[in-house]
Amino acid sequence: MLNHSFFAHGLLWATLRTLPVRGWLVLCGALFAGGLVKGVVSIGVPLVAIPLLTGILSVKQSVLLISLPIMLGNIPQALEGGKTFATFKHIGFLLAGAMLGIAVGVKILFAIPGSLATGIAGIILVLACIVLLFSPKFTLPKRSAKPVGLVAGFLSGVMEGVSAIPGPLLATYLIATGSTGKRFTKEIALVLVVTIAVLIAMFGQSRHATSGDLLISALAAIPVVAGIIAGRPLRDALPPKAFRAIVLAFIIFASVQMILRSHIL
Repeated sequence: MLNHSFFAHGLLWATLRTLPVRGWLVLCGALFAGGLVKGVVSIGVPLVAIPLLTGILSVKQSVLLISLPIMLGNIPQALEGGKTFATFKHIGFLLAGAMLGIAVGVKILFAIPGSLATGIAGIILVLACIVLLFSPKFTLPKRSAKPVGLVAGFLSGVMEGVSAIPGPLLATYLIATGSTGKRFTKEIALVLVVTIAVLIAMFGQSRHATSGDLLISALAAIPVVAGIIAGRPLRDALPPKAFRAIVLAFIIFASVQMILRSHIL
C-alpha cells in the first residue's frame, strides 16, 4: 500500500496535490492531446504536451512527467523486427552524441531559473515546428555520416534534456542518411529509449526525482495511450497535411506564449 511519504519528497507530487480540478483537466487533456496528434499524424507527444503542461507545471516537472510515456511508447518500436544490436552499432555515433548531449541538457535544466527554462523550451519548440513545417531534405555522404551524427546527436540530446523535444533534428539527420520506413522508426525509437533512460537516471542521481515521481510519470502514459488509440481511426478521416499544419501552427502560438511568459525577451 502506497502512503503519502512515498510521494512527499518528489518533484511532481508537491504541485500535483494542490492542483484544482481545472488543473487536472488541463494536465490530462495535454497528455491526451499529445497522444491524439501522434495517433493522427505521428508528431511527437512532447511537441503538443509540453507547451500545454508548462501552463501548470515548471519545465523541469513537465520534462520528468512526460519522460516515461515517451520511453514506454517507443520500446515496442525499438525492439520491432529484431537486429537491435546491429542497429545500435549502425547509429553508434548518433547515440553517443545524444547520450552526452542529454547529460549536458539536463545539467543546464537543473542550473537555470525556471523562467529561463520556460523561454528556452519555447524557442526550441518554435524551431522544431519550423523544421517540421519545411521538412528539409538532403543526403549526407557516407564519410560524413558519423561525425555529423555525433554533432546532431549531441545537439538533439541537449534539446531533449532542456525540453524533452529531440525529434525533428534526429529525424532530419536519419532521413539524410537514407533511413526510411521501419528502419527509420526503429532507429529513432532506440535513440529515444536510451536517452530518456539517461535523463531519468540523471534526475534520480541529482535527487530531482523519486520512485513516486516515476510512478506518476508511468501513470501519465495512460492518457497518452488513450489519445493514440483515439487518433488512429481519424488518420483516414482527416486531411493529414492540413491537420499537421494546423497543429504545428497551434504549437508555435503556444510556444510564443511560453516565451512571452518567461520575460526573457
